[in-house]
Amino acid sequence: MTAPHYHSHVDDPAAVGRRLKDARVAAGLSQRQLSFPGCSAAYISRLEAGDRVPSLQLLRKLALKLNADEQFLATGVERIEQIAPEVVEAEVTQRLGGAAREPEGSRRPAGGLDDPSNRARILWDHSRALVQAGDRAGAARYARDALALLDFADDRSRAAT
Repeated sequence: MTAPHYHSHVDDPAAVGRRLKDARVAAGLSQRQLSFPGCSAAYISRLEAGDRVPSLQLLRKLALKLNADEQFLATGVERIEQIAPEVVEAEVTQRLGGAAREPEGSRRPAGGLDDPSNRARILWDHSRALVQAGDRAGAARYARDALALLDFADDRSRAAT
């Protein structure tokens, strides 16, 4: 008996079939409605049964038609969209009211999340210091954290009103 063929773009054909069927049912489509030239309703049935492994190109077309995440259909893990570092930097700068201050060593804000805006400012300052040191990836992580804290602060202030 031969070993099963390895498909690196999917986790498990049966699991892909289940996710495909769930997405199709959630979209309110029959197998016939999902089909298109080159992918018949019968082939979709075989995919959903786990009898066939869809190509990456076919998964993309099906995901587009189902308004689903192709990575989720293939692996069960949703793709996490990252905001571009330039967009994060512009947003944090605007929301904190200007340019970064000079970093003051390794200070930590007191009070936990009592003042998330203050924590965001410190993370932002650290992010700018990392940019100066040439660590753009580290700077982007701190900038994203600062933005998340600013969102948290906004949510808290809306909830308080």
